[in-house]
Amino acid sequence: MNARRVAAVVRRHSYGFLNSPTRIVVFSFWPLLDLMLWGLITTFLRRAGTELPVAVSFFLGAILLWDLVFRTKNSVALCLLEENYSRNVITVMASPITPGEYLGGAVAFGLVKTFVTFAVMSVLAWALFAFGVLQVGAMLAVYAAILIVFGIALSLVVIACVLRLGFAADELTWVLAAVLMPFAAVFYPVAALPGWAQTVAWLMPPAHVFELMRADLAGVPAEWGSLWTAIALDAAYLAAAFALARAMFTSFLRRGLITRYM
Repeated sequence: MNARRVAAVVRRHSYGFLNSPTRIVVFSFWPLLDLMLWGLITTFLRRAGTELPVAVSFFLGAILLWDLVFRTKNSVALCLLEENYSRNVITVMASPITPGEYLGGAVAFGLVKTFVTFAVMSVLAWALFAFGVLQVGAMLAVYAAILIVFGIALSLVVIACVLRLGFAADELTWVLAAVLMPFAAVFYPVAALPGWAQTVAWLMPPAHVFELMRADLAGVPAEWGSLWTAIALDAAYLAAAFALARAMFTSFLRRGLITRYM
């Protein structure tokens, strides 16, 4: 993998993003809306003295960490969609860059956007609602890494679908994480789900992460085997998603689907 080509992909998307006020506004709006919504709900529950099995502030921690999944998935997948919208796919294909290098650049660019968003949201959560993200506990970095890797795997699935199905799959960029969110048990325990949904939840790394966070905040001994399960699932999904994206890229070229962009 050529590091200069990876850096070129990051630079290419940075120019497009930083020179578009509309994209910057949209990029900032949704995370801020989520933060304000759950921050106000948290404030209301605190003032009402509502008894919950975990600290009320968990809602803010949950939305901050779930945004890592959503933002990583969107930021990486939107790199390919940007090539679609700007009719730049043929130019990318004609360049010497390999699929792995392009995906590497997309992931690097997506992670930069994700970390910036997370940092800004964390500062605002502390300034507006007196919530410090470090309240999540000593395992914060591990939880964040698991969620980011899961977001990257989802983005690769979206990219694979766009390569195979074309513009018809664009909506998956926004829909996929929303469809999975109920099973991730972000704001409630897995036990609150129906039996069949619990089975789906335990196959998702975020459900394990949020269960462990709730156990930490409630002072209940955590089942650390669940952490290793989440890591193993992450590794399996990332490998499968990368293989799928590579296979769809090969199919994209073999079937001549590049003619969609001519």
